[in-house]
Amino acid sequence: MPNFEYDKDYPFAAFITNLGKYNEGELVGEWVKFPTSAEEIRAVFDRIGIGQKDDFGYTYEEWFITDYDCYVDGLYDKLGEYENLDELNYMAAKLDDMTQGEYAQFQAAMEMGNHCGSLQEIINLTENLDCYDVYPDIHDHDDLGRYYIEELDAMQVPEYLRNYIDYESYGRDVAIDENGEFTSFGYVRDSGSSFVEIYDGNRENIPEEYRVMSAAEELTEEEKVEWASDIAYDMDNFFRQNDPQYARAFPVAGNAQLDIQEKLLAGRIADYEEKLAAMGQKPEGDLLSELNKFKEATGYEEWLDIDPDQVRAALENTDTSRVDDMLAFAEKAEQEYAAEAAAYVQTPKDIVEQAQAVQGEASYLDTFSIYQLKRENETLDYRFEPLDSIHRNGLSVKPENYELVYQAPLAAGVSLEDIYTRFNIDRPADFTGHSLSISDIVVLHENGRDTAHYCDRLGFSQVPEFLNPAQEEEAPLPTPDDLETGEVIRTPRGDFYVTAMSREQIEAAGYGFHHQSDDGKYLIMANGIQAYAIPAELEKENPLRTAEMTIEDDYNMIDGAINNGRRGEELEKVKPSIRERLENAKRECAERKPSEKGHPGRSTPEHGDL
Repeated sequence: MPNFEYDKDYPFAAFITNLGKYNEGELVGEWVKFPTSAEEIRAVFDRIGIGQKDDFGYTYEEWFITDYDCYVDGLYDKLGEYENLDELNYMAAKLDDMTQGEYAQFQAAMEMGNHCGSLQEIINLTENLDCYDVYPDIHDHDDLGRYYIEELDAMQVPEYLRNYIDYESYGRDVAIDENGEFTSFGYVRDSGSSFVEIYDGNRENIPEEYRVMSAAEELTEEEKVEWASDIAYDMDNFFRQNDPQYARAFPVAGNAQLDIQEKLLAGRIADYEEKLAAMGQKPEGDLLSELNKFKEATGYEEWLDIDPDQVRAALENTDTSRVDDMLAFAEKAEQEYAAEAAAYVQTPKDIVEQAQAVQGEASYLDTFSIYQLKRENETLDYRFEPLDSIHRNGLSVKPENYELVYQAPLAAGVSLEDIYTRFNIDRPADFTGHSLSISDIVVLHENGRDTAHYCDRLGFSQVPEFLNPAQEEEAPLPTPDDLETGEVIRTPRGDFYVTAMSREQIEAAGYGFHHQSDDGKYLIMANGIQAYAIPAELEKENPLRTAEMTIEDDYNMIDGAINNGRRGEELEKVKPSIRERLENAKRECAERKPSEKGHPGRSTPEHGDL
């Protein structure tokens, strides 16, 4: 076993958290040292409530990792929230088995950045340490030149000439020839050995001695059906919101849910994975991650993932190749599209400019514009960052950092989600920007009014400061958190606190529509990180009456506006969100400082001495 940082006898620990409890606003989890065992993982799951039922009879099935406590330099930033526990244990066991010399080779390779982009690559790195030679006493080109000349006798130099040798230049040439690098662990060069992939990323191929999830109890049929139903519900909603063709075929929520559920239970999963990936879902995304967990828990077999109808059709008509038909159809469609595009050379931007020229400055032609960050060093901290991260880093959305990359007419009924889908899956030929992604901005010009929308983690968030930077200096409006009523609404997607805001107010705060409660009485509004419930219809005379009676000084000023101040001489501090508390706990853990006292049960506990 090597000497890890701070004299720890294990490479890292992970805080495993009950996801269902987390979504209810409570952080329930435990620190687990790695490498660990299947028995310990089962015991931890029992203690944090995985497998138990909530007050409504739903089983807590999902977990994720809130934080890591790493004692291997450079490893912390490589680990994510949804890492596989078997892979984590595999890597930890390989680290734990290293000698001190092998551990120095591993750390040097990590610092060089070779083969460490993912957990799979790092596991393979632990199996290929013989690819690196490390010289801990050589720290610069001069040291390297002297080592080769004086120790290895790379050239015969008389004693009286040694003071005239440019060792630094010689060492620089050697480093270039060997493709060597200097690290904090010394000089590292390629030994010439081939890098061999031992682990292919298929979790079924992890050696049994490293697996901690394989011994989990087998799911009952009832549990499989319930789990498949939940996934089918989420997939049906996702497809209807992001795939216009699917939405037209299944306009009513739930119409296709049973069919999806039956296919999942039958092991027909590959087609859905391909469709989700084509729509931009990442492997660590919610739906693909959940599908992978479902496959692992239900004994998925890839060779059985076939469509019986296709097999039957192929057997009945062996003379016709469906693949050939599909290729012929695709080639024909491509030719027709190319001919159409060549004949129609007018771009959407041309249409907008012509209409504006005809109608003058007062044009009410509805349009949309896409802005993307300029490719400059000044925008590095903004690229692909969610809006809450921008604000948390003390930054703001500034129009001078963006450039217009596309403009076109806005057809009736086209939503922001339609625009997002089109500019990811079926991008126009004259669009030269990258696929619509986080940090991009879509400006809608409708009925003579402009609104700016930031492409966020979950949907879009309004950013009025993009159109009017002076708004950043205005007094902040009340947040949904400030106006919580204490009531909780439960939907199949989770539990949500009710806030006494109107839809217009919560949209102005950067929240967009996510879904509706089953009874239709509440709208769930989200901003990519947090979500709240608002009544579908608020009292027209004064939608803020309850909030005003709660926080304003006197009842004779119930006027429909939060403008009378709060009771008491000082304003209460705004309660930080769960996400902010977790981020604070992460920073404190990384700095090895004691955590500040927070709300009981909601702050990540310090790891301390395990």
